Amino acid sequence: MYMLYIDDVLFPVAPGKIVTETETDNRMYSLVDGSYVTGGGGCKLKKISFELLLPMREYPFAYYESKFCGGEYYVEHLNRIAEKREGVDFDLYRSYPGSDSVYLTSMKVVVENISVIEDAENSPDIVVSVVLREYRSVESKIAEEMVQVKVEREDNYEIPQTYTVQSGDSLWLISKRFYGDGSMYKYLAELNSIKK
Repeated sequence: MYMLYIDDVLFPVAPGKIVTETETDNRMYSLVDGSYVTGGGGCKLKKISFELLLPMREYPFAYYESKFCGGEYYVEHLNRIAEKREGVDFDLYRSYPGSDSVYLTSMKVVVENISVIEDAENSPDIVVSVVLREYRSVESKIAEEMVQVKVEREDNYEIPQTYTVQSGDSLWLISKRFYGDGSMYKYLAELNSIKK
C-alpha cells in the first residue's frame, strides 16, 4: 500500500508509478593513450514525476484522512504549493502485505510543473501530471560563507588611536586602510563626530 503526502496533505489515490531521476555532471574524457576516464561535479537535484488520479466522487480504494474532498481541492493545493518560494514536505509511505515494515521516501520539494489532464475516459475524475524538484535551502550555506569571510579578514593589525589626515585622504580611504573596508566610513565619521 502506498500513501502520498505533499505539504502534509494525504492524496486520496497514490500514483501507480513514480519516476525519480538523479542527473549528474559526470562526463567521459578520452586520454592521449586512447583510454577513457570519467569525472565531474556530482549529482544534481532529484526530479520526481508521476500522475495522480483525483476522484470527483468517493471510491472504496481511495483514502481520506477525515472527509471526502473533490479533485479540485487537490489541484488548488498543488497550485498553492507551486506559488511558494520554499520547499514543502514530500512523504511517500510504502507498506507491503504480510510485513510490518514501512519504507519512507521523505524530502523537501518544490513544484516544477503541474498539468491537468481532462480525459473523457476518466470523467468526471481529474488526472494530474506532477513534476517535483528536490529543494535545498541556500541560506545556511550563505551564512557559513559570510562567517568564513569574516574570520579570514581578522588579523592582529592594531588600529591606531589617532591618525593625521593627509592631503587626498577621504573617510572612505581611511576606513579602507585601517578597517579593511571602505564602507566603514560611516562608523569612522560617527566616532569622530563628523556630520554631513
